[in-house]
Amino acid sequence: MLLIVTLLLAGVVACDLAMEMNILSSRSGILLFSNVSDPGNYTSATTGVNDVSESSCSPNTVSLSQIEYHSSHRYYTLLKEADLQPPVFKDSHRVLCNDSDAQDVGFAYCLPITGRKDSPFCSGADRMDLLAQHSAKTRCYASVLHMLLVEVYEGLYALGKAPLIVYGSLLGAVRNGSMIPFTEDIDIAYSGQLDDLGRALVAKGYHFFFLNIWRVCVAPTHPLAATLYTSRLPIARNYSVPYLDLYAMEKVNETEWRLEKYGDKTLPVEKVKPFSQVTINGLPFDTVRDPHYFLKETYGDDYMVPKPRK
Repeated sequence: MLLIVTLLLAGVVACDLAMEMNILSSRSGILLFSNVSDPGNYTSATTGVNDVSESSCSPNTVSLSQIEYHSSHRYYTLLKEADLQPPVFKDSHRVLCNDSDAQDVGFAYCLPITGRKDSPFCSGADRMDLLAQHSAKTRCYASVLHMLLVEVYEGLYALGKAPLIVYGSLLGAVRNGSMIPFTEDIDIAYSGQLDDLGRALVAKGYHFFFLNIWRVCVAPTHPLAATLYTSRLPIARNYSVPYLDLYAMEKVNETEWRLEKYGDKTLPVEKVKPFSQVTINGLPFDTVRDPHYFLKETYGDDYMVPKPRK
């Protein structure tokens, strides 16, 4: 009888041990899995790309803590407080994870972005709008352009490049003190060389490239890239995304100034300096001394009448 009881107790103990080992084995599997980095957050130190899967990737977006902005505007404060993630690029968009040949592909390295261009919905479009979650159906194209305008202008000003609002951007400022909702780009004139500006803009997540003139667009590395990215678009074709044009401006002699893309004409010095100011969304920007003269010469007598592009 004693032998039978002993054998039964041994069996129970063995069963308990087996069950405990099975439980521990299961738990250790869970613990090991939980200590593996999330594939979506894994950063390769050698490639500079976040590997999400074989068919997708994420670029290393710029670090907001490393960016020096040139004003204390609330936009920058809120931007740095936001919980921002990098975009995820799939299939043909995977090329956007590699910036090694960005200078050679022009617009193709611009982040695919679209948005609305209709009035009155996009009247008064502002970069502050981009800090709220939007889709292409609720985001205004001009809000992205406003972001480009302010940051490139501030960068030029900080480097002493005498930025001036010209062409279509000046037109919107003079007409309504805002962005033209259906406009496709931003126009800024500058003086001097742009090497320092290019480096500064790349460090902030912009693509700075030359295509007939110097241009700027939002790069895949921008802090807001995941918010702005429109995945259904193809790789950007020329002029198909929000972009900014930079026009070289120089003093020819004591009486004339020359502006890139202004044709063979020159601007009389008294129409250029001293610079005047216009406001766009409440922010001041320098422009030529006589903006009405400039716009009349550029667009004709009826420059104040909106003419949406077809």
